[in-house]
Amino acid sequence: MKLNTTIELDATETEIDPQNPNPRGAHGGDEQEDPLDLIIRSFNERWFQGWEATPDEQRVKFVNIAQKMRAHPDLPVKYAENPDSQNADIALNKCLMK
Repeated sequence: MKLNTTIELDATETEIDPQNPNPRGAHGGDEQEDPLDLIIRSFNERWFQGWEATPDEQRVKFVNIAQKMRAHPDLPVKYAENPDSQNADIALNKCLMK
C-alpha cells in the first residue's frame, strides 16, 4: 500500500493450497461430446418433440423440408443473400410456412 516499499520473501520452496480445494461449477469434465451430435440432438428436440415417428419417418420429413426449401424461389434472395440477420430469419420462417 506504500510506495517504494520492499517485501522480503522466504527463499525456501513452498506450495500454496488452492483457495477452494473443492471448486464447483462448469469445469471441464472427462466426457467429450461431438459438436455435431449436440446440433442434431438440439434440432430433433426443437422440430420433432412430441412427434411419434420412427427415425426413418423423421428422415423422410427432414429431406422433404430440405428439398422444399431449396426449391423455394425467395430463399436465395431474401435469406441467403440478405445481410440483415433479423429480416433473413423472418424470411426463412415465411419460406418454411409456405
